[in-house]
Amino acid sequence: MPFANICISKGLRVLHGWYIHPIPYEMTIKEFFVKFVLTKELSPECGINIAASEVIERVELSETPVSTATRVSPDCGIIELTSSRGVHIHYQLKNDTRIIPDLVPQRNSFMIMMQNAYRTQLYLPTFSQPEKANRKQTLRCDLVDWIHLHNGG
Repeated sequence: MPFANICISKGLRVLHGWYIHPIPYEMTIKEFFVKFVLTKELSPECGINIAASEVIERVELSETPVSTATRVSPDCGIIELTSSRGVHIHYQLKNDTRIIPDLVPQRNSFMIMMQNAYRTQLYLPTFSQPEKANRKQTLRCDLVDWIHLHNGG
């Protein structure tokens, strides 16, 4: 009976490390994933909690877990591919990059400067010059004056 060494990851997180599983009959790479993970027909002892809505972003096959992988279509036959390209199958799931709308964006000084630069609203800080200023304070005021004279912000 043929076998496949499976790894499943989502983004940078590994959900299922390399583990060998049997391939009972010819099916597509995607059907193997569904039977293996979602219905647990092939490996009931597999303890991965993956939602049925997960989408495979890409599948890669290689001869060893660390060798150069070949990207394959999920619709290809698994037995034919594993016999010609290697038995190590890496399923990479789409990373959920939705932004939660309830979060209030934090405003720091860098973000304000970047927003102002995009809007061409130039802003220069104002500093009060003490009577007896040290060299750092003088340099700071001179730099702000120079930027202002050269239409910067």
